[in-house]
Amino acid sequence: MTVETAFAPAERATAEDVWRQHEKLARLPYVHDFLSAIPTLSVVLNTQRQVVFANRAFAEFLNANRANKVWEGDSDETFDRICEDMIGKRPGEVIGCTRVPPTEGGCGTGQFCRTCGAVISIMNSQKQHKLNVQECRMLCRGAGGEQTALDLRVWSRPIDVEGETFTVFSIMDISDEKRRKVLERIFFHDVLNTAGEVKGLADLLVKTGFSETECKEIADIISESSSQLIDEINAQRTVSEAESGDLKVSVEEIHSLELMARIIRQFHSFRCASGKILEVDEAAEQFNFRSDPVLICRVLTNLVKNALEAVPEGQKVTLSCFRADGNVCFTVHDAPVMPPDVQLQMYTRSFSTKGSGHGLGTYSIKLITEKYLQGRVSFVSNREEGTRFTVQYPEEIRSSGGRGEENVD
Repeated sequence: MTVETAFAPAERATAEDVWRQHEKLARLPYVHDFLSAIPTLSVVLNTQRQVVFANRAFAEFLNANRANKVWEGDSDETFDRICEDMIGKRPGEVIGCTRVPPTEGGCGTGQFCRTCGAVISIMNSQKQHKLNVQECRMLCRGAGGEQTALDLRVWSRPIDVEGETFTVFSIMDISDEKRRKVLERIFFHDVLNTAGEVKGLADLLVKTGFSETECKEIADIISESSSQLIDEINAQRTVSEAESGDLKVSVEEIHSLELMARIIRQFHSFRCASGKILEVDEAAEQFNFRSDPVLICRVLTNLVKNALEAVPEGQKVTLSCFRADGNVCFTVHDAPVMPPDVQLQMYTRSFSTKGSGHGLGTYSIKLITEKYLQGRVSFVSNREEGTRFTVQYPEEIRSSGGRGEENVD
């Protein structure tokens, strides 16, 4: 019987075959000691991409059966007991990837798996019978239901054991490395560029020969650029606090049309808005709701900025808002259609269509909306409708405490 798949082969080895393979590896002299001496998270996979063996680092990373509490010596018996729940599963199923499809095929067989570096690495290694290294972005769900974004570097290397081929699959968490690159781009590129503009205008202002009107115009531009500089810094601080769980929600009454007018005014000085049209839809509804105005504004600003960067000069980005099913909804629409591979990786930290070092926009939108504002984010992107992002929030949420000063110290 053929199992359906959208990417990698879905068929699995039987439980009996998987445990036979596990025992074959366990009988090899020193295999457990060698694998467990490796600090990198490593598992051995069969040709159906199922785990048949794992090292100590991998078991402790997953906290399988509370490995760090019940590990008693290094015997094969103890090791098998700790790893029992992962034998026969595929990597994404073991790690807790939220995009594993709820089908018989599981990890590797969904549409999102087409862009997953982990399954691509495994399949390339099996096909070419040589080492293959990829990067993988994965959303995982923890024991408490919370989502964690992981940036991973994965290695897949084939090995032949007594007439059977296996794959040694190793993982390194490079989230900090990716995070640092994004922050370096922001602080060494965007922030420095804006700071350079402020300095250039300030130097221009101290020169003699300007009229009072000209000085006032230059001072206004300096003020706008300084505000943009502070906003860029605050945006990254918000994401950092959201990821660490330190972000506080402060609830106030918000007026829908006033909020969107504020967003549009904010983009008057943004380079990405130059030569483009940003407007509020005539059908947008006026209503009041209670939420965190700073976080709502942060979400909508990111959506608008992404849309403006996607459209060429002369094209339009439209904002709208309405009530639906007891919730309030905000939409940002532009004409260009996102490629399928971009749509599949949406909301994943460090993924970007803008090149290396970008990629916190839609990730932070989803993180703040769903974790702190009790809302949902969705999008459609096709030829008929263009691209439309929608964020949906309850009419009132509870406060989690004061935010403190929003300006940078």
